[in-house]
Amino acid sequence: MTYAVGLQPRTQEILHTLNLHGTLDARGNRMSETAFWGPDATGRLSRCTVGPEVTSSTPFPHVLVTDQGCTEGVFDDEIHARGHRVQRPMELVHYTYDNASDQHWPVTAYVRNHSSGAIEVWHTKYLIGADGAESIVRHIAGLRRQPNGGEEVWAVADIWAHTDFPDARRRAAVWSSNGGCMLIPNKDNGFRVYVQLGRKHLNVLDGSIPGGFAHPSTALPENSTLLFGILRACLGEVMAPFTMDITRVAWISRYRVTQGIADRFVDPFQRTYLVGDACHTQSPKAGQSMNLGMMDSFNLTWKLALVLKGMAKPSLLESYEVERRHIANQFIEFDIKFAHIYLQKEALGSPEFFSVWKQSHGFISGCAHRYPEGLLTRTSAVRARINQSAVEPLTPGKRLHTMTLTRHMDGTAVGLLEDMPSNGRFHLFIFAGRLMTFAVFKAMANFLASSESPLTYFSKGMDASSDTFQSENIRQGHVSNSFRYLDLFLIHTSNHLEIELRKLPKPFPQWGSRVYEDVDGLGHAAHGVSVKDGALALVRPDGYITAVTNLDNARSILDCLKDFMLETPSDYEMFDPDFHDSSSMGGSMM
Repeated sequence: MTYAVGLQPRTQEILHTLNLHGTLDARGNRMSETAFWGPDATGRLSRCTVGPEVTSSTPFPHVLVTDQGCTEGVFDDEIHARGHRVQRPMELVHYTYDNASDQHWPVTAYVRNHSSGAIEVWHTKYLIGADGAESIVRHIAGLRRQPNGGEEVWAVADIWAHTDFPDARRRAAVWSSNGGCMLIPNKDNGFRVYVQLGRKHLNVLDGSIPGGFAHPSTALPENSTLLFGILRACLGEVMAPFTMDITRVAWISRYRVTQGIADRFVDPFQRTYLVGDACHTQSPKAGQSMNLGMMDSFNLTWKLALVLKGMAKPSLLESYEVERRHIANQFIEFDIKFAHIYLQKEALGSPEFFSVWKQSHGFISGCAHRYPEGLLTRTSAVRARINQSAVEPLTPGKRLHTMTLTRHMDGTAVGLLEDMPSNGRFHLFIFAGRLMTFAVFKAMANFLASSESPLTYFSKGMDASSDTFQSENIRQGHVSNSFRYLDLFLIHTSNHLEIELRKLPKPFPQWGSRVYEDVDGLGHAAHGVSVKDGALALVRPDGYITAVTNLDNARSILDCLKDFMLETPSDYEMFDPDFHDSSSMGGSMM
C-alpha cells in the first residue's frame, strides 16, 4: 500500500472552488521545481538539469505536497460541518440487485461493521467503488482490470534525514549505476522517498515470509525493519558521494503496481461505478493516482447529483465512462512510455527524455486534459471565432481557464475561481467585449429573459427576470439560489464606471454580482475571444467547457441542455420522491 502526497494544479483549482485549498495549502509544502541527476562523463553523480514543476497557466504553478492523513482530515472536517459523517471502520462484503421488488432502492449492500462485528444491510440507489487496486466492488461486479505494462515494485517511506544533497528541497529524480530513486520534499524538512526494488531485493523480502508469498497490494509490517535496511542501503548507493543519514521514519511500505485499466468503469446494470485505482493503476513517478481518482469522483458525482434530484436524465451518467476512460487511456500510454525511458539510465539527459518530460507537463498537471466529443463536449458545434494561439482558447472538453476580473457593482478585483463555487450548477459565460450597446447583445438579452431562456427553462415555469441572483463565492452560498441549475457570468470590456447595472437589459440587472469588467480585454484575449465579436460558453459544474458559440446563437445553449436535462414536472416526479432520505446511506452508497 502507499499514501498519496502530491496535489496537482488542476486538483488544486477544484479544491479551491470547494473552499478546501486554503486549509491544505497552509498545512502542506509547495514543490515548484524538479531536478534530474545522473552520472557525468566520469561516472560521478551530477545535476543534469532543473526545470519548473508546472508550465501550464494556472493560479497554482506548483505541486502541493500534503500527507494523505491531512487531506482526508480536511475532507472529514468539511463533511462534518455539513452535518454528515464518514462511517468507519466499514467493509463492503457483497452487493446484489433487486429491481423487481424495489425500483427506488435496487442495490442491496452487505457491509461488515468492524466495530460491532455485525453485517449490516444497506439499500441504496447507486454504489461507487473507490476501494483501490484490489477493488472488491470491481470483483463483485465481474469487471476485470487489463494489464497494460510491466509490474513495478517500490519501497516507499516518509523520512527525516540529515543530508548534503544540494536539491533536497526540490523534487529530485536520481539515477546512478547502482539504481534510482525519487525524493519529494515534505513540510517540516521531511521527505517522501521512492526506491524501485529489483529482483534481489524481492527475493530477500519474500524469503522472510512463511511460504514466500507477498500479497500484491499489502504493506508487510513484519518486514518493515528488513525493508528499511534495503531502503537505506539503496539510498546510500544511489546518492553517493552525497549522504542521507535517516534520523526518523514515519511510515514505510512496499507495493506492487501494474499499469492497467478496467474493461468497464460501470457494471451492466448502470448502478455501480468504479473510480480511481479501482478502474486504473499507474506507476508513482508522475504522482497521479490520487489526482486521477479525485477527478474521476468529481466528474461522476455532479452528474449523479443531478440525476438523483430528478433534474437530469440517467443517460447523463453514460458520459462518465466515456470521458474518464479517455483520460485514463492517455495517461497509461504516457506512463508506459515514460517508465521505459525512466529505467534507461543512459537516456537521462537525452533529447527523447526531455521531449517526453516537457510534453507531459500539461497532462500531468491536469490543466491540459481534454474530453472527447460527446454529450457534454460539442466540439463540432463551435461557431464562434476563437484565436487558437491564445493562452487558453475556449475549447469544448477543456477546463475554463481562470482570469482576474473587476466586479462591476463595486470595483473589486476578483479571481474567477473565487466567484465560481462548485455547487452542481452549469455556468453560462457571456464574453460581451465592447458589444453591450449593440443590437446583437440586446437580442441575446431578450432571449435570455424569455420563456425559452436556458437560465429558467428547466425550473418549472420560473420567470427569468423575476428573481435576483444572490451574491455567492467559494466561502458563502445562498439558499435562495439553490433551485438554480445554471448561473450567468457577464464579462465585458467597457469601463464599469460608465455603465449603470440597472440600465442593462433584462435579465442582467438581476445578476448584478455576476457582471464584470475585463480590464484591457486581457481575459478575452487569454481565451481567444475578440472584443469585437464576443462569444458564449456553456461550462459544466466541474469547470469544463461543453459548448462555444456566437452571441446570436444562445438558443443552441438551450438545445444542448435539452439533450440531458429533464423538462417537465412529471419527469421530475417519476424519480423517488423520498430522495432526501438517501443521504442516510452514507459512505460510498447513494
